[in-house]
Parts: sequence; C-alpha cells; structure tokens
Amino acid sequence: MYLNKDTFLDTETARQLYHEVAADMPIIDFHTHLPQQDILDDHRFADLWELWLKHDHYKWRLMRGCGINEERITGNASPWEKFQAFASIMPLAVGNPVHHWAHLELQRVFGIDTVLSADTAEDVWNNANQQLHSDPSLSVRGLLKKFNVEIVCTTDDPASDLSPHEQLAAEATTQTLPTFRPDMAMAIDRPAQFNTWLKQLAERSGIRITDYSHLLKALKNRHDDFHKVGCRLSDHGLPYCPNGSQNGKSSYIELDQIFQNAMHGNAPESPDHWQHFAADIMQQIAAWNTEKGWTMQLHLGPLRSVNHTMFSQLGPDSGFDTMGAWPQTQALVDFLSTLENNSSLPRTIVYNLNQNESSAICCALQNFQDATTAGKMQYGPAWWHLDHKRGIIDQLEILMSLGSLGTSVGMLTDSRSFTSYVRHEYFRRIFCGMIGRAVEGGEIPNNPAMLRTLIEGVCYRNASQYFQWPKKP
Repeated sequence: MYLNKDTFLDTETARQLYHEVAADMPIIDFHTHLPQQDILDDHRFADLWELWLKHDHYKWRLMRGCGINEERITGNASPWEKFQAFASIMPLAVGNPVHHWAHLELQRVFGIDTVLSADTAEDVWNNANQQLHSDPSLSVRGLLKKFNVEIVCTTDDPASDLSPHEQLAAEATTQTLPTFRPDMAMAIDRPAQFNTWLKQLAERSGIRITDYSHLLKALKNRHDDFHKVGCRLSDHGLPYCPNGSQNGKSSYIELDQIFQNAMHGNAPESPDHWQHFAADIMQQIAAWNTEKGWTMQLHLGPLRSVNHTMFSQLGPDSGFDTMGAWPQTQALVDFLSTLENNSSLPRTIVYNLNQNESSAICCALQNFQDATTAGKMQYGPAWWHLDHKRGIIDQLEILMSLGSLGTSVGMLTDSRSFTSYVRHEYFRRIFCGMIGRAVEGGEIPNNPAMLRTLIEGVCYRNASQYFQWPKKP
C-alpha cells in the first residue's frame, strides 16, 4: 500500500525506533501560520477545499506547474472544481512532498487509503466531506487533539490583537502562544506600507510615534505585552542578516533621520541605510529577548513575490516566492558577533534557504555555542522549499557532521493548515530511517538506551525544554 506503515523505514532498527519510540511522541509546533481565532472558535470546515486548499500556497504552486488555470486555484471556480483540479494533477506529482502529505492527511484524518486522481476525486470528496459534517472530532481543536499537539506557536505582528491568546490561555485546549514577528518595523524600503503599519502600532501600543525613539518604545511596549500572554519567541523573515556595525554603530541622529525620511514617504537613499536601520532594530530586539529568556528565529534567504504580475493580482503568500542566492555566512557571523560583544545573544535558530551555504552556516553557528543551553545556536529544521525528503536528510546530516544532532529541536510545520501535522510524522519517519541505516551500517553504536534518548530528544523532549515555555494555568 502507498505510504504503508513502514514507509521510509527500510531497516529493522528504523522500524523499531519509529514504531516504539517516535510515533506516539507529542508534537510541539514552534513555528506556524495558523489563525489563533480558529482555535478559539473551534472552527469547523465546510468542505475539503476549505480545509486543504483555501490557504495552501504549496498546493497552488504545484497546480500551476501542472497547467491548472488560476480560476481553479485562487479564482471564482467552485470548491468542488478546485478540489477536482488538485486531485487531477496528483499523478503528475508523485514523489513531491505535497503528494506525500496529502495522502498521509487522507489516511490519518479520514481513514481514506485511496490514491488521488481525476478518477477518484469525487469519491474522496464525498467521503471526506461527509465526515467533516458528521464527526464532531474534526473541528480545529479536535484535529489538534487527534495529532497529539501539545503547544502551537502562531506568528503575530507587534500591532496584532492579543485578546484571542488571552482567552485561549484560560481554555482547556492545546496551549497556543504568540510569536513576535516585527518585520514591518524594518520596512523603510516600502514607505507607504511602513506608514500604514506605524499608525496601527501606535493605536495598539498607545504611543504616538513621531521619531525613532517612539518606535522603539512602542515595540518594547508590545514585546512586554507579548511576554505577558506567554510569548517566548521572536521571528524574523530576512533576505540576509543586517549588520550596520560593520562600519561603526549608527548614531541615534542618523537612525532618526532614516526614520523621518520613511515617515515622509521616501525610501532609503542607499542599501546601507536599510542595513543600519534594520541592524539596530534587530539588536534591540535581541537584547529584549535575552533579558526575557526568549529564543530568536532567523528565517534567512527567501526572495519574495518574484512574479510581479501575479503579486499585483493576489498579493503576498500566494506561491510566488523562491530561494534567494544572497551570500549569508559573513553577514550572519557579523550580526551574531555584535550581539555576543554586547552580551545580548539569545538562544537562536537559523533557518536557511541558500543551500550553497548550508554547511558554512551550520559551521559558523558552532562558534557561538556556550554552556547556558545545549544547542543554544540551532541550525534549524529544513524549511519551506527544503522540507522534503532530500532537504530533511541534508539538514540532519550537516548537523550531525558539524554539530551535535542530539541537541536538535526537531521539526515544525510552518503551515496554515490544521491537518499539516502529518509533516511531523513525515520528518520522524525520515529521521528514524536515516538513524536506522547508520546503526545497521556500523556508523552509530547500536545502544538501545542511547538511541531512544536521541529519538525522543529530537522528536519532542529538546523542544519541550529549549524554549522555556510558560506553564499553562
């Protein structure tokens, strides 16, 4: 059977490690784009399109590559027509992670073993929709319980409303915590959007923002608010690490002038101005994180919205982002070194999209480890365009070769879908398969207690300890 119980588990050791250790471990999903309001409302889905396709740009991207018209992806076609189009392209996408994930979701959520195609689409659609309508466990909270999800971290702008998180803290459901994502604070290269966001931040923080010091005060105010509702992570989506200290630290007067220019609708006069401004913002947040014991996540390397025509029609997060090719290592090292010199280097996870520098980045991070936390500097999980079988194995092998595999915090979904938790199963199977082959090939000691500790740590226990989560009331 496709995706049978031993898929990716090609040795006896791998099968034992997965089925006896990894399979039933709880899930901590420390980076998602799930809507917290849906968790609060315990949302129920009208049909398989809403559950699967409505927000999933992984699937949209694949459909476009297989020649599906945009009308049946993000356009005005009916939910059934969009699902039928997705099912019809599945035979063309064998081996793609979307193919694996979709069928694992059918199996784990609905008990459907049917392989999707144009011929099977209607039966799958009717079966799944009937279950969505009749099974009370297929609500949002029911799905989180089904997948044994212990903690979910959403992704939240500093100007966002935290009241859903305040309410969820008192609910008997999966612990749901915000993540502080201040990317718009550095968007001085997009003055119109920056100014719209400044007004939102001012309203939310209660601080009138007329200069750079007010911006920092408002951000600090919100950083404190996030901490009160359980946030323990900041997150930063960057093309590369900004580091304005390469040519000396910028003065407040210089930073405020850059800010004033943006407030008056002017983009930075040179790329160096963005570097200096963004670097100071990042250094401020790193210091606040260090004070509060937060972890900083750096998502490095995406080149966003490269199809300008489609971006103008559909906006961001629509499947038109790709791997950037900026040099990463030197800028990252300079940034981390600045934080270390300022005694403000927090626990840090670096997610990398530039495969040309994967080993260099992992190696660089080892220079900033210390005794405060095992694996303080994390070479992060395979992310976005790399969270497929080859990408996961590459990430694990690089970490095993240049760092300490047993300190890894494991996997995440980075998803907008409440059925995407099969990605943890996908990762765990691939991980156990890799370790099993190494054990039976004599590359790793065949010590059952050590292996159990390794698998439990990477799949769950490291993440449960590394982030210093607040206790749920």
